[in-house]
Amino acid sequence: MAPKNALRSSTKRLSDWQRAYDAALKEADTTKLFKRVEVAEAAVRTRQAELKGSLDHHSERRALQKAVASLLVVKKNRLKYKQQYFPD
Repeated sequence: MAPKNALRSSTKRLSDWQRAYDAALKEADTTKLFKRVEVAEAAVRTRQAELKGSLDHHSERRALQKAVASLLVVKKNRLKYKQQYFPD
């Protein structure tokens, strides 16, 4: 069983990325939206990096993948972001 502090820390990290993600989805002011999406993407990517190599947290991993996809939709639809691909 994980120590109490580790569980609390894990819950806090989950909460951090979820709060940032929710704030981006709920932001109505397009002048603030870009920054909210940026912050949410960073929080999601940070949590994904923390979980890398772990065999646990399957539902959280799926939620993180869904968050990445949803943020891309927000960028495309609300911020008119056009993703560019650069060949190697």
